[in-house]
Amino acid sequence: MENEELKKINKELKIIINEATFISIKCRNKIIKILGEEFSVNLPLENFKSIDITITDKGNIIMRDEEYQAQESLSFEEIQKRYSCFFARCEVILRKKEINYYNLNDKKNIINLLILLVLFIIFLIFLIFAVKSFLVGDYFNCIWLFIFMSSWLMPGIKERVIQGINFIKRKLKK
Repeated sequence: MENEELKKINKELKIIINEATFISIKCRNKIIKILGEEFSVNLPLENFKSIDITITDKGNIIMRDEEYQAQESLSFEEIQKRYSCFFARCEVILRKKEINYYNLNDKKNIINLLILLVLFIIFLIFLIFAVKSFLVGDYFNCIWLFIFMSSWLMPGIKERVIQGINFIKRKLKK
């Protein structure tokens, strides 16, 4: 039974290490350091792409096919207790570092709406200036402003408007 529990702990440990590696190497190394602190093992922090870590039945840690000795031999209950402390500390770190793609996407959409607002204001200013130029009879300025507005402000704005409308519709549905 203890062997099954240890296998489960080692599986969870691999999942935690993979999650941390997905976030960053720095996060993974921080979690490895915490593991070493909890089990009283001095683990080296290396920047290898993948690191395989397992806990032995005596509380030693095997990392990259090298066994690191714990300061004292641990019973299975002590291993479970130390692992649960390690797991709790890791959960805090992983939740804090977790990438929230919904908030990131919302931020980009809000920036898109602000850019659309600025472009609309610039477009209105140029349009007013072009109409004034037309009324005064300065046709060269009028033609230049319309060409400038159509070539600089219009390309790419269609996609931005569609993206902004979809974002607003999605927010209003909630």
